[in-house]
Amino acid sequence: MHTQSLPTAGDFGGQCLIGECGFDAELLLPSSTYHGLQKFGSFIFGSWRDGDGNLRRAIRAVFAESSPVRHLFVAAPGGQLQSVEHAEHQLWSGTTAVQQARSSVLFRSIGAGPGEAFTFEHQAEACHWMDAELLDVAGRLVGPAVQWFNTWAGGACLAVTAKYRTSGTFLGAPVQGFVGHEIHYFPTGANWIASPYGQGREFCWQHVANEYDDGTLVQASFAYGADGWGFAMLHDEAGTFHAATDVRATATVRPNGFPETVNYHFLNQSWTWRIDPQGERPVLMPGVPIGADGTCQRDDDQRMVRYSLGNSDWWTDGRAQPIISG
Repeated sequence: MHTQSLPTAGDFGGQCLIGECGFDAELLLPSSTYHGLQKFGSFIFGSWRDGDGNLRRAIRAVFAESSPVRHLFVAAPGGQLQSVEHAEHQLWSGTTAVQQARSSVLFRSIGAGPGEAFTFEHQAEACHWMDAELLDVAGRLVGPAVQWFNTWAGGACLAVTAKYRTSGTFLGAPVQGFVGHEIHYFPTGANWIASPYGQGREFCWQHVANEYDDGTLVQASFAYGADGWGFAMLHDEAGTFHAATDVRATATVRPNGFPETVNYHFLNQSWTWRIDPQGERPVLMPGVPIGADGTCQRDDDQRMVRYSLGNSDWWTDGRAQPIISG
């Protein structure tokens, strides 16, 4: 027996335990624990279209007592997503509180001045996000949340994500699209970057939601990486759940490093994410994956997508080279 190559007990490498789940209020509370893991943070993001079809994007991270990460992005006709400079100063980045009332949870800013206040209200099947009078969107849950649990020597991660079909205003303009709410649970001292995912395990991860021209909705989370890490979790038009950890991925990349396409093959299905013509997002800081926005569809589906969420993580440090073709 070659014991040198065996993992330690409790370490299953990149293999994930995956499934659908309820998106309950307790998930949002800083005091909650799952499998001994503490809540690290809530990551709220959205992709919308204005009346002219231009892409709009927002990201906010909410921790136990603060929300320092917040960004708005806008794409002009013929251009890529760009940061809204005045929003970086106007969006609240200080102390926050988390309040629960039965099945409802409210994230809110503490001490915000006029025009700076932030709130995110979670309800059993809905959400409402207001930010500094610059963003005001609300909507209904698309379907069940999805979750994955993954271990490494000395640690583990639980990630749970829900998606909402939303509408409202962005910088005063009417918008239609989707919001995602992703929650991470980690051991003390760990986070996405300070863990195997930031250190090489994650190659790419796409959150997907589509509304088609026939009014039907699908939602999915697709990911691929090293150590056998990867998954496909899909709720189709009928609400049927398809889930697999046996996933193959291939990608094509633009000369500037942004992904052009990412294909996922699982359970005899093939889905391809394609970057939006406006989907290149500014790099926010070194040492993190770049973000891009696009649309992901089943390869044999010819329907028109009316609105989509196609949030993408993509690492450019060379780790994804094994799946890059061309």
